Amino acid sequence: MGITTAARLALSALAAVAFCAGCSSDRTSDDAANNTQPIKWVACPPGHGAAVQCATIDVPLDWNNPGGKKIQVGVNRLPASDTGQKIGDLVFNPGGPGGAGTEIVAAESGKPGLFPASIRQRFDLIGFDPRGVGSSQPAIHCDPDLANRPPNQFPSSQQEFDNLVAANRAFGETCRRLTGDLIDHVDTVNVARDLEVLRQRLGGAPLNYLGLSYGTEIGAEYARLFPDKSRTLALDGALVHSQPAGTMSYYESIAFEDSWNRFALWCRSAAECVLRDQDPSKVLDDLVARAEQKPLPAPGCQISGNCRDEVGAVDLLGGIQGHLLFKDPIPNVGVEGWPGLAAALDRARNGDASDLAPAKQVADSNRADLAVGCADFKADFDTYPALKAQQTLLSTIAPHTRGVGQSYSYVAWCQGWPAEFTNPPRETTAKPTIAPLLVNATHDPSTSYGWAQLMLTQIQGAVLVTRDGDGHTSFLHPGHTQDTIARYLIDGTAPATGLVLPD
Repeated sequence: MGITTAARLALSALAAVAFCAGCSSDRTSDDAANNTQPIKWVACPPGHGAAVQCATIDVPLDWNNPGGKKIQVGVNRLPASDTGQKIGDLVFNPGGPGGAGTEIVAAESGKPGLFPASIRQRFDLIGFDPRGVGSSQPAIHCDPDLANRPPNQFPSSQQEFDNLVAANRAFGETCRRLTGDLIDHVDTVNVARDLEVLRQRLGGAPLNYLGLSYGTEIGAEYARLFPDKSRTLALDGALVHSQPAGTMSYYESIAFEDSWNRFALWCRSAAECVLRDQDPSKVLDDLVARAEQKPLPAPGCQISGNCRDEVGAVDLLGGIQGHLLFKDPIPNVGVEGWPGLAAALDRARNGDASDLAPAKQVADSNRADLAVGCADFKADFDTYPALKAQQTLLSTIAPHTRGVGQSYSYVAWCQGWPAEFTNPPRETTAKPTIAPLLVNATHDPSTSYGWAQLMLTQIQGAVLVTRDGDGHTSFLHPGHTQDTIARYLIDGTAPATGLVLPD
């Protein structure tokens, strides 16, 4: 539900420095005045690029007590390349939960090409880090040793389920101890209210917003809360918050399995696939069976220290989903696409699963992904029989990928989570005064195309553009759909409804 795992790591690496030491932060006792005070941009820490400017803005920790304790939301700015044609600011969030807009904007400064030239010319790009994420402070920190020894997400007995719940609770308590009371205030409603403060601090002009994956939930919630405050809302890779977590994991499992099957079909005839003489699904099934018996070795991780040196079955499948996010390589950010996935699987079956290993957690690792997930997507059941029934359903509809996915991780890891479930799924209708643009690929491995169709019914006046193709989101895939999103953001006019574009 975001630019995650391998793809996000590659993008984030270009930012070099995710923290915002030295960023400006203005505090006054008058909250209303503070919301209209212009942001004081300052030079970013080394690694962001000389053209990028950084700042933090103060927002209430608890929006039910707006005059109380404040936290800081991190932002950065990459000025428009053609000031004579500048339209305004474009606020960007890459998804997650846990994705830092500042990292992607900094990456664009260092190695341009993620954003089309037309967008770079006409907008100041504003990277937005939701509360607890990236350069925002405080950040969500948890015990890294426990994070690197996660419990079994797929318990096969009541005792294993009890162990999962106890481990989740213990881990969550370390997050509370290391983070503080922010842990209870990270849901998407809070984030949307913070976004409105950012709009005001940017000068108060109507908002231009581009959100990918989980970033679409932020945009949809903003449209509900502030229906008359936007100029353009481009929501790419729909994540709909009205679905219970079990339903979400069902549809994401179908999407992941579909993408795997399309990869396997591509691999059998593509010259770039090193497994083209094999049955890719048999290779996967054999690897999963081996990993269930004994974790696969990852010697490259032993050398680098950046990833865990053993890869279990769930880790393996999670890594594969991450590699399916982009079909085509993106060389300037190190994304290898489907050819890279084939090579990673080939190395794994020959004794080195390093390319599919999860990142190793360290003391300053950010776990906003889990904190936000458990505030928004916690399952509506809390018993072993119910979880076992969910597992059975998912393994039936997804025999190769087994139901592993980000949605299921919230179903499992939020069992026993100690923070309050502050933003449970609910049916809502947003009535913005502009026509938001919704975009989804037909074969997205993470955000199901059906979610976009559902979001279309929940945002009045929205228009859905369909990309008939593979991969997660569309804005980072150069082509007709990226061009359509860019034209909408520039012109402020949505295309005709029902538009279907080639991959």
